[in-house]
Amino acid sequence: MEMTLYEVRPKAKAGHILLVDDDPDFRNMVATAFTRAGFSVREATNGKAALAALGEQPVDLIVTDIIMPEADGYEVIVRLQAMPSRPPLIAMSGGSIRLRMELPNMARLLGADAAFEKPLNLAALIKEAGRLIDEHQKNKLAS
Repeated sequence: MEMTLYEVRPKAKAGHILLVDDDPDFRNMVATAFTRAGFSVREATNGKAALAALGEQPVDLIVTDIIMPEADGYEVIVRLQAMPSRPPLIAMSGGSIRLRMELPNMARLLGADAAFEKPLNLAALIKEAGRLIDEHQKNKLAS
């Protein structure tokens, strides 16, 4: 990893993120980085919980792991495609080498707006999250 959590400088609230990952330590690390960068973060432990959370409160961005129990990240991506005004989505996975598959590329083909391989470059993830949220909010205003 190229940065520590302490290198992320807070700024104005940048948007609401739904972070989905079944690994609590990883989820906590990424949530902390997003929070320190000025984002508000809600967490879900799997795709099923994420889809339920989306029904309760809208978000500006979804960041989801791909390999999880009870509805994986691919299912979240596919279900989001059916939403009329869906938030952008970033997929992430650490299973590509283990499974010998290009999981992030498959996520992009299914409709993810961006994809990252674990271990993450947190600075790049935060930058991409900000870009996607800004783009999404501009598109909503233009509609």
